Amino acid sequence: MVQRKKPEIRAAIIDAADGLFRKNGYAFTTMSAIARQANTSPANIYVYFDSKLDILLAVYEPWLKARIEMLAEHARQFTEAETRLKVVLKAIWHEIPSDDNCFANNLVQALAVVRSQGALPRNLLRWCESQITEVICEALPEERRHIAEDGHLAHLVFMAYDGFAVHNNLSGPSDRIDDVVELATALILGRDRAA
Repeated sequence: MVQRKKPEIRAAIIDAADGLFRKNGYAFTTMSAIARQANTSPANIYVYFDSKLDILLAVYEPWLKARIEMLAEHARQFTEAETRLKVVLKAIWHEIPSDDNCFANNLVQALAVVRSQGALPRNLLRWCESQITEVICEALPEERRHIAEDGHLAHLVFMAYDGFAVHNNLSGPSDRIDDVVELATALILGRDRAA
């Protein structure tokens, strides 16, 4: 007999997992703890989700998308390329990794133990890269736009995001973030770094 899925149970699982991931991190949150917090059985969780990673993605994807959308809206207030780049890079490498008790690190923890390429959240990464590519390209001078148009720059930015998330979780925010953002901005714009 096929078990009918109830939206309120799925929501309770997501809500419980959200709180536990924020408090304990992905690695130290168990399916049993999620079930207990959601007032359901561990076996019942698997009716709604294939894995703990699937639960994390149900929490993480809207969390990250909301931040990227807010960042895009905020960054568009700045028309000057240098300022906009600094706003975008600092947000992705410093502010978002620091948000909500280093919540961004949960995905890094999860991906560190993934055994299947199929489990990777590629659509989320591509969506984020697309948003950031658009925001950056809108501000870049025509002669520098080629650096960002193909999406490789945004991919590099998001690969670094993971590293900053790990660093932030282990050691706190990087004390060199302003210098790193300054350097990256100068490289993207083809300028000498300010002394």
